[in-house]
Amino acid sequence: MKRTLLVVGFLVLLLAGCASGPTIVANTNPGTDFSSFKTYNFFKPLGTDRAGGVRTPLSSRLVSSMNRALISRGMSLDEDPDLLVDFVVSAEDRIDVRTTPSHTVQRSHWNRGFSTWPTYNTTVRQYTEGTLIIDLIDPATNTLVGEGAAQNRITNTDFTQQQLDEIVNKILDEMMPR
Repeated sequence: MKRTLLVVGFLVLLLAGCASGPTIVANTNPGTDFSSFKTYNFFKPLGTDRAGGVRTPLSSRLVSSMNRALISRGMSLDEDPDLLVDFVVSAEDRIDVRTTPSHTVQRSHWNRGFSTWPTYNTTVRQYTEGTLIIDLIDPATNTLVGEGAAQNRITNTDFTQQQLDEIVNKILDEMMPR
């Protein structure tokens, strides 16, 4: 029984390690005290808006996610904010080429045993890599005080609100821990 639980536990850890989530990176200005920011608003136009400031569905969902995340951190939306938020998204097609050595074994001619020789297997995978960048700007000094990004392979460009909430919270946790 103990052995079975140990094996199951190991497999769960192994599978959890294989789960791919977005890579999160964040960079903040040294000495920035995020607790001093009490109010926020959104940069106009957002980097995810279309030309002329037309709000896209993705922009609207990102704004909703950011509103929930910042309100849960004790901040409030204000017309004269301490902090401005902007978003940038990109999607880039990538190609991953991997060549791995292999051996081929074949029965030799004239029934004299087997022959082996080196061969190579090449695998080509095409995928799309998506990036979401969140910029935090101090409007008083017009400086970027924090920038966080999430990057991952994407198979579907239509993210659910819950997925966006999770990604936004992960980025903010790296930039401005609670």
